[in-house]
Amino acid sequence: MKVDYLPSTHDNVLSIVIEGVTAPFVNALRRAILSELPVYACNEVVFYDNSSPLFDETISHRVGLIPLTTPVDSDEGSRMVTLSMEAEGPRMVYSADLVSDDPEVMPIDDGFPIVKLGERQRLVFNAECTVGYGRDHVRWQAGLASYKNYPVITIDTEQCNRCESCVKACPVDILAIEDDVLVVTDATKCTFCRSCEEACAKSNEETLISVSLDRNKFIFTLESFGNMSAKDLLTTALKVMENKSSELSSQLTG
Repeated sequence: MKVDYLPSTHDNVLSIVIEGVTAPFVNALRRAILSELPVYACNEVVFYDNSSPLFDETISHRVGLIPLTTPVDSDEGSRMVTLSMEAEGPRMVYSADLVSDDPEVMPIDDGFPIVKLGERQRLVFNAECTVGYGRDHVRWQAGLASYKNYPVITIDTEQCNRCESCVKACPVDILAIEDDVLVVTDATKCTFCRSCEEACAKSNEETLISVSLDRNKFIFTLESFGNMSAKDLLTTALKVMENKSSELSSQLTG
């Protein structure tokens, strides 16, 4: 197995190239990220005062979907964390107004709007936050993950007349003429649309460029919601897969 990191423009996004594996393995990793990671989220909200325009259930739903920072060593046995709210209008109430009794578990951003309070309206509650899993509810989902086979773009450079029809047709601009030769500048961005093949076929008697895929090489991309870093998301998912495999093996051999 070989792994290479791809450049990323955002701290919460991680893209890697995995070579020497099969689609079922990569899909298992994707599913582990979506549903098997232990993440903190508000599971129950106890209201003491709510004279806002919104029902208790609506506010509970909003608070429950606010992503919370989660230590990487969290599990089902981690203690319950309480987020307290006490606000009075007139003003907008944000996630910044939630006060956590654990500095390691708190909203990932201060700017999530909860409700707008009018004159003399109050909102007082305690939100009980526990560790859960995405398989039970989306509030415990830590991120998104996807994958695709690695594109293989083959060019007949001897027959190619550099007409540039394929260069102009490519929607992601990964084809170029360099030193009088047609080259692929970044195969990872290929979307398998095959517009280059169609353009080449129209301009020549035969297709001189072909797009296929490598069945044992994948581009894997994941985006963290902010509960933990994208790299921690990946390593935690791999540990989950390892632990489940070890447990299954011990059950079968025990």
